[in-house]
Formats: sequence, structure tokens, C-alpha cells
Amino acid sequence: MAVHSQEEQIPKKGIKDNGLLGIWLGLISFTFMFAVFIVSNVYLRGWSPDVFNITLPTGVQDLVNYNVLLLLALGVLTLVAGISYKNRKDGVAFILYALATIAAIGYCVIDWSLIQSYRALGPAAWTAHLIVQSIMEILVLICIVLYLRAFYFKMRNQEKSLNRFIPGATAVWMYTVIMGLFVFIQCDLIEIGQFAEWCGIKLSQFGK
Repeated sequence: MAVHSQEEQIPKKGIKDNGLLGIWLGLISFTFMFAVFIVSNVYLRGWSPDVFNITLPTGVQDLVNYNVLLLLALGVLTLVAGISYKNRKDGVAFILYALATIAAIGYCVIDWSLIQSYRALGPAAWTAHLIVQSIMEILVLICIVLYLRAFYFKMRNQEKSLNRFIPGATAVWMYTVIMGLFVFIQCDLIEIGQFAEWCGIKLSQFGK
């Protein structure tokens, strides 16, 4: 009887299996539910633009823009971390995952402030944006839990579990980033040109 080495028994990094397929099917199903609330937001603004098309105060718009930056950072850090992990650069990967976790925590803190700001703006803002923004809060909280789970496997040197976990978790992390950016744009929370101009202003202020 052939005896397999320990290395052969451990799945290669980036392994795909039925669990990963199940995660993607779950995310696709979730998208249909999430899309209902996004469409509701668009419908409300189209049905009664005078009521539901809200010009955000400068302070609230700043919160939105900071969250976009954090979401972009989360996505880039996670993507590079995943590539590093697949290339067996575990140290670099988990430093990047740690930075992505910090970005996710920052997002949740700002997003909670943003939700409260919508409430202060009145029933129209609360009605149009509450559920969509709350779902994003929940998604990013799930991301934080997955980051912590990855660190748990790493600290316990459970390489086999980690190799199966990372691809599925990466799917959730990148899905959250994509949906978050879609929400910000589709719900008219940001316009690309104005966001780029805002970033330029902030960079110039930071450089002074």
C-alpha cells in the first residue's frame, strides 16, 4: 500500500471544491435579495425626486467618500494578500490581511455614523438609504469575522483548513467590495468626477 506524504494530504493553496461553489451560489442568491432594496432606492428617487433625491451635507458626503476609500483599500489589500498567500508568502499575506481588517473596522465605524446621519436628515433619507446601508454594515461585519477566522487558523497552524478557507473567504471579501461600490454609485451617493476632485482636495490639504 502506498504511503502518501503529509504534503500530499494538504490541499494546495487556492484549492477549489464544492464548498467554494456553494459560497458563490449563496452570494448569487443573496444578490437577488440585496438588489430588491437597491431597486427600491432607485424607484423612490425616481418616483418622487423632490422628496427622496437628497443633497447630502458636506460632512455626511465626507463620510460617504471616506467609506469608499476604505472599501477600495480593503479590496486591494485583500486581493494582494490572496495572491501572496497563493505564492506561499504567508508573512506578507497576513500583514495585508491585518491591514484589510483595520480598513473593515474603520468602514463599520464610519458606516454606523453615516446611518445615524441619515436618520438626522429626516424620514426621506432614512427611508431611502437605511436598509441598503445597514446591509452593507452587516456584510463588512461578516468580512471582519472571516478575517479573524483566518488568523485563528493561522495561529493554530491549521494549514489544511486555511487552504480551503481562504478561497471561499476571498469570494465574500471581494463580493462585499464590488457590491459596496455598486451601492455607492447606483444610489447616487457618489459621482466619480466629484469623488476624484474631493480626493485631490484632500491630498493637497494633507500635503500642506
